[in-house]
Amino acid sequence: MSAATRRIEDGVAAARVEKAPRHLVVIGNGMAAVRVLEELLALAPRAYHITVFGAEPHAGYNRILLSSVLAGDSSFEQIVTRDAAWYQSHGIVLKLGVRVTAIDRARRMVIAADGSHTPYDRLLLATGSQPLVPPLPGADLA
Repeated sequence: MSAATRRIEDGVAAARVEKAPRHLVVIGNGMAAVRVLEELLALAPRAYHITVFGAEPHAGYNRILLSSVLAGDSSFEQIVTRDAAWYQSHGIVLKLGVRVTAIDRARRMVIAADGSHTPYDRLLLATGSQPLVPPLPGADLA
């Protein structure tokens, strides 16, 4: 059992002890975040109320396959990991195009660029990484 799975199971066990579901906020909507949600929903589908923030304006997609879309070999819809209907069917609040600007750990609150404040019991940061652009001539051309 991986350490990540063990932490998920510990959180699920803690949520079962409480009467009301806890609120899980996920910042990021990439492949890692979706995989965690799939695992969590398989283990305990009603353990958490879930809110997902995604800075991009569309559902998460398989970034590895993005080059096939850019080459015209696949459509964007073919590389979407989970569409908005999947989130809705699992009762997940999906906030697309909403960037989180601050985390107030003392108040257990996520503050977003749209002015919303979302409380959490558990917080998952799954924001990915920033690509490194090598300092090569022409690298700044778009």
